[in-house]
Amino acid sequence: TMIATSTGSNKLKGLLPSNAIVGHKTGSSDRTSEGVKIADNDAGVVIMPDGKKYYIAVFVMNSRETDDENAAIIARISRMVYDEYLSENYISQEGER
Repeated sequence: TMIATSTGSNKLKGLLPSNAIVGHKTGSSDRTSEGVKIADNDAGVVIMPDGKKYYIAVFVMNSRETDDENAAIIARISRMVYDEYLSENYISQEGER
């Protein structure tokens, strides 16, 4: 069900390769009268091309950024974790970088 989620494609999935499978659930609050977004988030599982998976949750809180920028922050963090996982996986398979 979470893999079929159609909302938030610009969050956790936003900068990942198309062959990465992501099951996720997004969340978003209203803004305060001062324009502060209380919370914008996405949490889920990423299934790598080799079938291994990791779980990730990214929460942006008390943000004055636009909704698109909040989504971009989540996407960049997601990509950093993905890239680090690939790097760590490479080390464990090859014994060195």
